[in-house]
Amino acid sequence: MPSIGLASQLRLRVIFGSPDFAHWRDPLRRHFVTHRFPSPLLILEASTSAGSVAIVIDDVLVSERSMTMGPARDDTLLPAIAEVLSEARISPRDVRAIACGSGPGSFTSLRIAASLAKGLAVANEAALYAIPSMVLAAAVLTRKPGHYLLHADALRGERYVVRASIDADRAIVTSSVMRMTLDDTVAMAAHEQAQLVAIGTAVSAEQDALVLQPHARNLLLLDALWSTFGPVSIESWEPDYGRLAEAQVKWESTHGRVLPVSEAHA
Repeated sequence: MPSIGLASQLRLRVIFGSPDFAHWRDPLRRHFVTHRFPSPLLILEASTSAGSVAIVIDDVLVSERSMTMGPARDDTLLPAIAEVLSEARISPRDVRAIACGSGPGSFTSLRIAASLAKGLAVANEAALYAIPSMVLAAAVLTRKPGHYLLHADALRGERYVVRASIDADRAIVTSSVMRMTLDDTVAMAAHEQAQLVAIGTAVSAEQDALVLQPHARNLLLLDALWSTFGPVSIESWEPDYGRLAEAQVKWESTHGRVLPVSEAHA
């Protein structure tokens, strides 16, 4: 078999990349290849009890981790970030963009993810993108055109609700987040002839034949919407918590006044 010359090897590397993903550093390759996402891209999602992180380099999912989130849990998000960076053979300073699930969902977990995302973005002068978590969950539905009503637990007997329509070209259009009772959610789905899809956990097997989790890797399915996610202002952006934290509600109920902003964000 004839040997491959240096010029041919370089062309092959430009087209196919190298197996250890270190090729993203190659300025020649990055000049000729157009990518859907900035690279390297770190993705964080923590709106439900099922948290996840992922690294995408040149539109390829290089590494991912899933972890259980919750107030009583140890901080598992930061160690997971360290693990995916190590597995991708890059350091935190190499990250050029960060995408963070923006909720609505768990107040504590969203705040932890947002703080980490902001801190890394500031340290690296990286762009920050905010991805609606329910849309991140619905990304897998792009393979199944139709009308859906996504709903997730909003506590206090309510649901977060988002309409999602997906056409034959896999384009997804979603509404803003609404908040309503479960009965109203079911009634809306029936009236609009939309399939109910539970995000996070199902309410009942009868109502929720389909249950989805927002996962960091799903962002790769949302490339058509990427430009709508940011960049956002690192200084002013906050996740969509959906509603006040339980601790804040109790404080305001006890003191009979609104919690000052300085204390709410302490």
